[in-house]
Amino acid sequence: MSFQAGVLNQISGIRHGFSTLGAALPANLFFCSQIHSGEVVQASTTLPSGIIRGDAVLTHSSRPIAVVTADCLPLLISSEDGSWVAAVHGGWKGLHGGIIANVLQHFASKGITPQQLRVAIGPSIKPCCYEVSADFIDTLSATQDPLWPAAQAPWSREQPAPLLPPQIPPPQPTQADSLWFDLSRYAVHLLHAAGISDEQIEISELCTYCSTPALASYRRRGHRGEAKAFQYSWIGRT
Repeated sequence: MSFQAGVLNQISGIRHGFSTLGAALPANLFFCSQIHSGEVVQASTTLPSGIIRGDAVLTHSSRPIAVVTADCLPLLISSEDGSWVAAVHGGWKGLHGGIIANVLQHFASKGITPQQLRVAIGPSIKPCCYEVSADFIDTLSATQDPLWPAAQAPWSREQPAPLLPPQIPPPQPTQADSLWFDLSRYAVHLLHAAGISDEQIEISELCTYCSTPALASYRRRGHRGEAKAFQYSWIGRT
């Protein structure tokens, strides 16, 4: 089973999917050896997957590309004419390290402006299940706090309710001063800063931790002793 985004379905000449566990994947899928960096690479048409280090892949070839996640954000991006597409692995370290600005610079080098892009953010861990420490927030705020008004910071002191009815109970707080981080909102702030509007972005409400056991979650695996697993978010030109 795979989920799709309407914002990408509107573009002719591309296909995509946010897969669940065990879903069928396109043949000859290309993905990087992900390292939670800001590194962007252009997909090879010949090399096997998992060789080149990086966290975003860009291509205009017909070979489909993907990122591999188990709580982090998968972002699939296409130019509005479908001539170039990208897949981005958006963990907090990669987002903090400039992965979004870097991939948009690659699009710009092909003559594609931010206004000509469409972005689909797939299933990821939501703030209902993403507990962080005050030190984490201090580290983030030290460099990127001007990105958002105080009322729109991508975290909260109270654990939010899940966006969708949970099939798995969200985790209980583990410390008195826990905060709850919204990875999708953080990415949206970065997209806005790069010149992409809300009308160009679609965000899945599925939480990898609590929405369904058909999605892999690194944190849920640690809490519940599940087997190691991932999902693939892919995009390709036809």
